Amino acid sequence: MKIDLIVDQGPCQTELRSWCLGIAIYSLISVTFSVLFAPTVVNFVGFAIAVIANVLLLIGTLKEKRVLLLGWLIFALIEAIGFPFAIFGVIFHYGGYREATGFNNIFGALLVYIISILIVAFCARLIYSHYVQLKNRESSSPRTTNVV
Repeated sequence: MKIDLIVDQGPCQTELRSWCLGIAIYSLISVTFSVLFAPTVVNFVGFAIAVIANVLLLIGTLKEKRVLLLGWLIFALIEAIGFPFAIFGVIFHYGGYREATGFNNIFGALLVYIISILIVAFCARLIYSHYVQLKNRESSSPRTTNVV
């Protein structure tokens, strides 16, 4: 089974741009509500990183600036790097990783982290595909210069 890193369209044959906008808006709302209703889940630095990454994604998608999409892809890379720490934190019960999920149970907390990394990977695939689309569109369009 081969999984392509780049797709031409999002699920249900929709535009990647609309998926990127949806991901940015949903992430901004969910991070804000998680900080408001469960302030111990995300510290200020994590909240700031998530907000900055999603605002960059939102602006980059609206203005079709591919460089700004890299901010969210870096955020996804940080999430991927932190995933093993979260798994070991849940298993060996350190760092408050188990409590951050809302479960005191190992299997429930592991399930939350596995589902969250799968969602981040799915979103990163869509955003990277949109990044490649913008890059190809930018390179295929002829550069216009003013002739004096």
